[in-house]
Amino acid sequence: MERLREQKIGLSLLGRELLAIRLCRVWEEAEPAKPHEVVPIAPEPVRRLHLPRACVGPPLFVISSLLLHDCFRTLTRTGDESLHALTGLVFRRTRVLERIVALRLRRQSVAGAEASNESLASELLRLYDFGMLPLAYFHSHPAYGPSATVPSSTDRHTQDAMEKSGSQILGGIFSRDRFVRFYANRMEPNVRVVGKRVREIERNVYHLETEENLQG
Repeated sequence: MERLREQKIGLSLLGRELLAIRLCRVWEEAEPAKPHEVVPIAPEPVRRLHLPRACVGPPLFVISSLLLHDCFRTLTRTGDESLHALTGLVFRRTRVLERIVALRLRRQSVAGAEASNESLASELLRLYDFGMLPLAYFHSHPAYGPSATVPSSTDRHTQDAMEKSGSQILGGIFSRDRFVRFYANRMEPNVRVVGKRVREIERNVYHLETEENLQG
């Protein structure tokens, strides 16, 4: 006897389902056993997840000071909030951020910004096509000083949705005066900034230096 089995396959990014595909498969049902027959039932194998030692613990995110300055300029072109993703290379526990992934926004104001589902799906599929992954999610706040980079409740909710899906994506928030804070929810992120013209204020909080800052 044949039956149809429906299976749903989906793609999600930033805690939102972007694509959903339903697959129908034909499968054959075995005839019921006769009363006098004994049909042995094989136990299902126990599936165990074995993580390499290198994958245990928080990953190390490496980003250049040059890319941070590029991110700041991209995210503060207008007075509204803005956002983009980043990708790069993965070497065991190390993630090297090296490229901005621009996203089209469906909503943008001084109170927040939101990427369109179509743009998220398109960029996610493009990254997968090249064997890459989204590694970080940066956005700007329309205020000044290190306190302006503290994640809001909405930022924490978005980060929590991504982490619950199994992602170890890095969050980053830029202020209008070049402060940036890196954050995650489940554990303090491990970030290393390489290059000049960036000064560490406290753990995971940096200030991007301008020519005026250096001369002063």
